[in-house]
Amino acid sequence: MSSLKSRLNLGFFVISLLFLTALITVNIIFFNKFGEEFVETRLQHDTDALLAALKPDEQGKLQLDELNLNPIFLQPFSGHYYRIELDHAVFQSRSLWDKTMTLERLPVGETHLYQDAGPIEQKLLKLEGSYLKSDQNIWISVSEDYTPITNSLQSLTVTLAFLNGAIILIVILFQRIIVNRGMEPLKRTTEELSLLGAGEKYFLNEKVPEEVLPLVKEINKLLVMVDNRIKRSTTALGNLAHALKTPLSFIEQSISGERQNFDRQTLGEIKKATKQIHNQLNNELRRARIIGSSVHGQKINMLELITPLVETLNTIYREKNLSFNVKVDPDVVFVGDRHDMMELLGNLLDNACKWAAETVAVEIKDDNGLSITIEDDGPGITEEMVAKIEQRGTRIDESGDGHGLGLSIVREIIDLNNASHSYTRSQTYGGLKVLINIPNGV
Repeated sequence: MSSLKSRLNLGFFVISLLFLTALITVNIIFFNKFGEEFVETRLQHDTDALLAALKPDEQGKLQLDELNLNPIFLQPFSGHYYRIELDHAVFQSRSLWDKTMTLERLPVGETHLYQDAGPIEQKLLKLEGSYLKSDQNIWISVSEDYTPITNSLQSLTVTLAFLNGAIILIVILFQRIIVNRGMEPLKRTTEELSLLGAGEKYFLNEKVPEEVLPLVKEINKLLVMVDNRIKRSTTALGNLAHALKTPLSFIEQSISGERQNFDRQTLGEIKKATKQIHNQLNNELRRARIIGSSVHGQKINMLELITPLVETLNTIYREKNLSFNVKVDPDVVFVGDRHDMMELLGNLLDNACKWAAETVAVEIKDDNGLSITIEDDGPGITEEMVAKIEQRGTRIDESGDGHGLGLSIVREIIDLNNASHSYTRSQTYGGLKVLINIPNGV
């Protein structure tokens, strides 16, 4: 694809060329029309003079009095000519010398203006007309050399062409300067992208023209999402390592001791430690299975998103034979990161399924933003546990009694989307109720 500057310059050149060509054409047509009207006025005056010079003789027949005519009609090939035809005579200007002129005999009262070839390669503008004087028909043709005006128009055309060409070149030069200055913010943004790749910058500068600002903001938002996702992955790995450290240390100490035969209590503790490892790994694998693949920045239909998620959870917890009560408006959409929404719903629904006795309820609707409510009929949580949940970084043991939530992940996604949330006891089902409100335009 060609550069933006080249496309702007080419577009401006084509538009300027078309505009100035049209301007030159209009000017030529205007000046040609003006010249014809000016010469036509002079030809009409010459016709009036010729009519006045036609006087009746003793027999009453009209004769031309050449002594009262303009002397220019006497100069050979002067560029001013006339021809008069009557029923009894023909009069022609001496300026024609040995040439002659054609004359169309029009009906009385009609005139005709047109261009015609003249002597010595002159281009004539002729005015022909038919008149009645002293009850006698008169046909008069007067003409004037139009070549000087034609030559002037050609000179004007060439001058305008060169002038307009110079104007186009000058304007293109200034346009290139203006475009280059206008592209400076894009150049800086390109340089900043290179610095991002080199790890020397973390975000793009948002002091850019308003046309580019939405793009820069979206890139920065994507960078934040990627950074948060990496942090969440790091946190999850840290949590997993921390959770596995204690049981692994105990197993290592047990099998490396001097005792060759373990008593029943020691074997029970080893089994408990291995079960913790097994549960922790299963939890992480289950979350990965729930989340699946993702695409950033989609307009997500929540009903289409929640349906396969519920089916997956129903398969995972098929031994519990859970009943899912799903109420989702079919037109509700979420504009944002699909992975984040899947992770948010996956963690909360996984938790609800884990502790529900029989029923998990989900309601998603548009209430001045995206409203998500998830309830279960499990044991619920106490006020003390809610307080712990609200403390960032707190982890409730996923293998013991109570609610095990991917709280750090959920909380970061909520903060990222400027959402509000609450953990309360469900009045309908008696278990935990999680309410999340994501505002519009996030």
